[in-house]
Amino acid sequence: MKYIYDYEKVGKIEKFDKVILMSKSPRRRDLLNFLKPDVCSIEINEREIEKKFMDLYVDNSFLLRAGKTCCEIAKAKSHVFLKEKNLYISSDTMVLMGDKIYGKPANLKEARLMFMSYFGKSHYVISAVCLREKSYLDVFFSLAEVRFCDYYKELDPLIEDYLIEENVGDKAGSYGIQDLDPRFISYINGDINTIIGLPVSELSRRIFGGYK
Repeated sequence: MKYIYDYEKVGKIEKFDKVILMSKSPRRRDLLNFLKPDVCSIEINEREIEKKFMDLYVDNSFLLRAGKTCCEIAKAKSHVFLKEKNLYISSDTMVLMGDKIYGKPANLKEARLMFMSYFGKSHYVISAVCLREKSYLDVFFSLAEVRFCDYYKELDPLIEDYLIEENVGDKAGSYGIQDLDPRFISYINGDINTIIGLPVSELSRRIFGGYK
C-alpha cells in the first residue's frame, strides 16, 4: 500500500524565522507544537473546491481523485500574502467510505449512520499538506487505512456514549481516532497522525530534509 503521494512542487525550501499554521484546529496545533507556530486561518468554500476538482479528476481512481482534491483545498487555505522568512502550513483531511466522502455530520442521526457504517469494513483517511514560502511550494497527501472490528451488540452503549460525549459534529467522518475506545479498531495501516489530521513525520522530513 502506498502512503505518500506528491502533488505539486515548486522551488526549494529556505530557512525560515516563523511558522504560520493556517488552521484553528486544536489537534493540528498540538501535532505541530514542535515548530511553535502562530495560528491563522482564512474562510474558503471547501465544498465548491471539492466539487470542481472531483469533477476535474473524474478519470482517476476515487482515492486519487479525493487525494488531489484534498490537496487543492489545502492549497486554498494558504492563499494569502506571503511574507519573507515565513513558512505557511495548511492542511485538509477527508474520510472516505466506499465511493463517498464523509464530511462533518449535520446532526446526531447522520453521525450515527456514518459511524455504524465502519464496523466490519475498512475505510480510508487522507490528509493533504501544503507548505509555502514566497518562492517555494510543496503539496502532498498521506493515506491511511482504518479497519473497524465486526459489530456486536455489546458495543452499543460504547458507541452511544462516544457519539454523545465527544462532540463528533466537529469531526469529519464523525470520529477522532485519538478519542476512540480501542475495542472499536481492528487495525490501522499508515501514519495515525494522518487520521488525526496532519502527517507530522512526512511534513518534518520535507521541511528539514529540504535543506540538504
